[in-house]
Amino acid sequence: MSNQVQKLNSIALTDIETFNGKTDANIDKLNGKTFVGLTAGTWSDSGHNMATSRSRAWGAGATRSSMIVGNGNNSGGNIATIEYYNGSGNSTIQSGKNPSQAYGTSNAGGTQTDCIKAGGFLTSAGNASQDDSEVWNGTSWSNNTTVGYNWEAGQGAGATSNAFTVWGGYTSQSGQSVVTGRTWNGSSWADAAHAAPAPFYAAGSGADNNQSVIVCAGYYNDTATSASSSFGSADKCWYYNGSSWSNKSEGAAGSAAVYSAFGGGVTYGQTFGSSGTTYLTSDSGATFSTGGSVATGLGISSSNPYFPAACTGGNRCGNSNINGGTIGGDYAAGEGNDAGAILNFDR
Repeated sequence: MSNQVQKLNSIALTDIETFNGKTDANIDKLNGKTFVGLTAGTWSDSGHNMATSRSRAWGAGATRSSMIVGNGNNSGGNIATIEYYNGSGNSTIQSGKNPSQAYGTSNAGGTQTDCIKAGGFLTSAGNASQDDSEVWNGTSWSNNTTVGYNWEAGQGAGATSNAFTVWGGYTSQSGQSVVTGRTWNGSSWADAAHAAPAPFYAAGSGADNNQSVIVCAGYYNDTATSASSSFGSADKCWYYNGSSWSNKSEGAAGSAAVYSAFGGGVTYGQTFGSSGTTYLTSDSGATFSTGGSVATGLGISSSNPYFPAACTGGNRCGNSNINGGTIGGDYAAGEGNDAGAILNFDR
């Protein structure tokens, strides 16, 4: 069906502005078949689960059938292990492959066999924000280096381990969310070319790479342009094109700001509120439409997945708004209600 066509001559449909002189919105037929466009999408239970239920985990992977998910938290504190999910069957623990740092709400980017994770909070240190990073090559961890600031739940983006940027986050040491930006080039960390335009914290993001990033919602002072100790639900949507940040919209993703959010692919963003509503965009966050809602009964106890794996940066579960998903998360009002459910979103 036309709503299952994702690319034309290797170009994503959302990037095709004209076709034989017609704008994409005015293309009625393609090879004699009526073009009906994409649906609002539906959520389904994949029938698969994580080996260890967890929330606040990091994740990386270009598609939902090739994911690495690691660390995070459950009622016992920070989790040491990493898991592979390949789209069929439950995800599996990678025995003996634990990173040296086991934090919650770290940022990550890259693929299942080439990724970097950075930052987070350490339960045994009073939930203090951390300043560490490690690189995974599919076999082992290396490059255990400091990033240059302490943070958790920032926004990270990178298609590979050697071109990764993190922005913002919360720093427990100062009690502030920050606008700091740092970039890893494969051998060292340096200040990012552009700091965050606002002190992003616990926002949702989607990224093709660290030069094309969308960031929406979150929990921070969205009127601030520097570090701030004032917090509230943010409803702005920002886009970074590699040269500058722009405020694409405000209040567009639903009528109210959203705290816990996630995205996947720069052509769209999805945000979750307590209602489990999904919002979609094809213009980098300038406008949104309502997608299918997550319902109870999908192997979870609530429609509010709080901090599912990969919700805070990098490539997430699916690199487009056609076939994404979530892994794990906290499905009730408190730590200890973590789930291992793997949910799919399809249009």
